[in-house]
Amino acid sequence: MTRTVLLISLLATGGFLMAAAGCGQGSDSPPPVPAIEQVRDNLYVIEGGDPTDRATFSGGNVAVYVMEQGVAVVDSKLPGYGQQIIEQIRTVTDKPIVAMFHSHTHNDHAGSTPEFPETIEVITHENIKASLTRETCLPVTNCQTFQGEGAKYLPQTTFSEKMSVWFGQDQIDLYHFGPAHTNGDTLIVFPAVRAMHSGDMFSLKRPPFIDTNNGGSGLAYPETLAKTAAGIVGVDTIIPGHTPGQFSWTELEEYADFQRDFVAKAKAAFEAGKSAEDAANDYVIPDRFTGYNRSDPGRIQTNIQTIYDELSQ
Repeated sequence: MTRTVLLISLLATGGFLMAAAGCGQGSDSPPPVPAIEQVRDNLYVIEGGDPTDRATFSGGNVAVYVMEQGVAVVDSKLPGYGQQIIEQIRTVTDKPIVAMFHSHTHNDHAGSTPEFPETIEVITHENIKASLTRETCLPVTNCQTFQGEGAKYLPQTTFSEKMSVWFGQDQIDLYHFGPAHTNGDTLIVFPAVRAMHSGDMFSLKRPPFIDTNNGGSGLAYPETLAKTAAGIVGVDTIIPGHTPGQFSWTELEEYADFQRDFVAKAKAAFEAGKSAEDAANDYVIPDRFTGYNRSDPGRIQTNIQTIYDELSQ
């Protein structure tokens, strides 16, 4: 039962990513990436389009940070987008690209990393590297991208809970507070401009994709968000994993509350003996969460089943 539900979850959310990845590698040209946009000062974003629209989707939102010694990039979209990302970066700076950070393992966020110069330093959480170094995996996990010639782009530097790189105006802080979307979710903070890239831990205002094959957790999700909100200071602008534009810190705190409410309702349904299907049919997003939507119907049931499975362990 659990394995079936997990497979449905991956097909419902990751299946599109698997298909879309072919756009970057097959005979068809991949959709063009949107033009690079300035977020604040020397921080830019290259957005990824609507994840449900194959005609426009290029992968996750990419952050570009122009530093004194070069350019740091957060995430690299689906396979086939490296050159387009580089071309967009060249419209704002001719400095060398020196570092790549991955917010998590998925192929729509780290799929084009091997298309960057071999001189870049790849920096990730240790659990991301563990996922990328598997011999076999589902396409969404992305380990195939880092095999063969791609192996030279495996992370050279990893961290466990927190790490800072560079200093002063160039400083970048990396945080990991626990499992949520995956077990490697990394928050990348740019203190000088009071901004953060949240990856898919805070991606869209709706129930998230919980990738249990890569250590994601429904029960831990709200706790990890709460730790993030309490553990990081000095940020007021968030580049989300997929949503166009930016979120505020208040919206992150609200999302933690949204996830807390969802888990509480799932626990209550579990204790009442309801099936995941019945609990999903009964679930209503509280009115206080304005701008939120239910996403695809299967997502809510899958997330409730994930919580049920964790409660049963």
